[in-house]
Amino acid sequence: MSEQRVEPTEHDRLERLRGLLSGSRAKEGVGRALGQGAFGNVLVGAMLHGADRMRQGHEPTDLEKLVLDAVGTVLSEAELKAWGGVYREAVDAGGRLAVVPQTFASRSAEEGYSIEDLRADLPQIIADAMAAPNVQIVDPRAAERHEDAPAFLEAMREAKFAVTAFGVLGETFGLDDAPQHGTAQTFGEGTGSGVAQSYGVKLEAESFYVERAVGDQGGGRDEIFWTASAGTASGGRTFTSEEFGAVEKGNTRHFSLSNRILFEGSTTGDYLGVNIICWEKDQDNDAWWAALTKALNDAMKQLNKALAFDDFITHVLPVWVSIASTTAGLFLLLIDEFRNYSDISCQRAIGMGRYELAMLSRSGGTTWRFNGDGSHDLRVKYTGTPVPFAEGTLEYAVRGATGWGTPQPLPFRTITTPALSSYTDRLYACYLRPSDQAVMWASMDSNGNWTTPAQIGGDQSWFAPALTWAHGKLIYAVTGKDGGIYTRTFTPSQGWSAPIKLPGAAKQAPALGTFAERAWLTHVGAHNTLHHSLYNGSTWSGWGGDHLHWEVPSHVAMAPQGDRLWRVATINQQIHTSINGGVNGGNWVSQGTVGSWRSTHAPALANNTGTLHILMRGLDGTLWAGHYNGSFKDAHQIPGAKILDAPAAASFNNKLHVMYRRQA
Repeated sequence: MSEQRVEPTEHDRLERLRGLLSGSRAKEGVGRALGQGAFGNVLVGAMLHGADRMRQGHEPTDLEKLVLDAVGTVLSEAELKAWGGVYREAVDAGGRLAVVPQTFASRSAEEGYSIEDLRADLPQIIADAMAAPNVQIVDPRAAERHEDAPAFLEAMREAKFAVTAFGVLGETFGLDDAPQHGTAQTFGEGTGSGVAQSYGVKLEAESFYVERAVGDQGGGRDEIFWTASAGTASGGRTFTSEEFGAVEKGNTRHFSLSNRILFEGSTTGDYLGVNIICWEKDQDNDAWWAALTKALNDAMKQLNKALAFDDFITHVLPVWVSIASTTAGLFLLLIDEFRNYSDISCQRAIGMGRYELAMLSRSGGTTWRFNGDGSHDLRVKYTGTPVPFAEGTLEYAVRGATGWGTPQPLPFRTITTPALSSYTDRLYACYLRPSDQAVMWASMDSNGNWTTPAQIGGDQSWFAPALTWAHGKLIYAVTGKDGGIYTRTFTPSQGWSAPIKLPGAAKQAPALGTFAERAWLTHVGAHNTLHHSLYNGSTWSGWGGDHLHWEVPSHVAMAPQGDRLWRVATINQQIHTSINGGVNGGNWVSQGTVGSWRSTHAPALANNTGTLHILMRGLDGTLWAGHYNGSFKDAHQIPGAKILDAPAAASFNNKLHVMYRRQA
């Protein structure tokens, strides 16, 4: 059994705080976790600065009140003011404040710190959070998305807490599901009602496996229990498990059937945030924990709304990660003050966007590692209803002799970027049907009339398909749900061929382009590196490497220009370019990045009447176009085009066509 725990007194708490601020506790666990004045502790600073201002009779700002109200669930007003006094002593003593951003040390008591100040400091807060080794953003479409990197696990062990967000930079995360307005749905693909869909989410703690017991560090056996708080935009709940006694390495322990629900609720939100702590020691007298957790969750929700909902530069995901990190820092400080930081084995905040929730609801569950004083694998079971993938309505725009025409909505809904290619006398499009992720195809004639979409064989995918034409055929490629790379060909007389599975496995959508009368396919393989194969009309060649060692976060785009095949990718929001002139395949040669152009997603390439065009989603969510004439130039917005993710482009009837999922 654990030794009897003695609750810290108010005097003890003030002395602990004094030690943290002076830096004398920098080598202790909580001191290491909070760091030396990192900007990520901005809520700690706002709380202490607000407490000092309240002590001196000043009205708290909106942010200070938000944080003070949350902390006030466990601290009396008198003790809060005493904390403010300790903070003021440390400021007046001069020097660098440990665990508090320096912006507060130079701020007088008359000058508060508001949400607007936080907004102004947000770029620095985000930069600090995103650079932290115990913070990660994981693409939910990656096959190994739940396999934590060794460096991340080690950073988690050092700090005893970590933040993971399953999402894609530049895509929405944490927003309510906006109604889709526009053309009514046809072809049995939706209702077109414009009403946000509600779905039931339920997560249960099923079991945990002990990879390393806390007692392994100093002998003995552990008494483990778990707490959690979880919430969406619609609400949240807290959870405290039973205590598991005599836990040893190699054990698998199961949660009680009557007490295992981490979250259950009906929501239209696009995310679920879960904050889970694995504790070692007794759980007696912890009624304050639920109240504090709820208050901090409510504060975090309000901050996310205030900071992220209209943000098109950082988008929502980095903001969520940053607020989750700084909230975790404040929570760790309070845990140390009221209990003992050493009682925590590991804390982990996990944010799941719509795509991850949809994948989780289909896989039935996952395992999350908690690597702190001990190492425990928590098995989480999904028992709610299937979560639909986030859908978008397709739209396309055409550039003629006089410029871009008005974007035209289509009655097709998809969960990914579409594919686009001309072939013979028609324009062909492929996309993924939301209900079952079936690969659908349709074509348009010269008068703008579209055929009724149909599924390509029995093909399904989580990733966007690809199209091009060569050897008198329409050529299609897709990454299957098994990670395999599949291709088919189409002719009007013979229809679609049987699928060919290429060797290897892909992590993203494929890309197709035609050069020197051959189709080229690029796929994203292990470590997010690129590989290409050529089609001679009947067979595909073996995979060739790119020799540039690009590590891409998503698919790429390819199109010919003169005697070269161009390939472009978005890496860290910059447009990277390369060329290949090998008729039978050859080395890719870097052409550098495109000036100051920035994009959130993969670009699209198309050659129209001898000119290479590039299409991309800008940081502001609008669609941009440019062209190549010795260099990429003349970037301009396509009027009226608001785009969710990556575009697709093709030349048809000597006009440039671009298709995309449009924003509601």
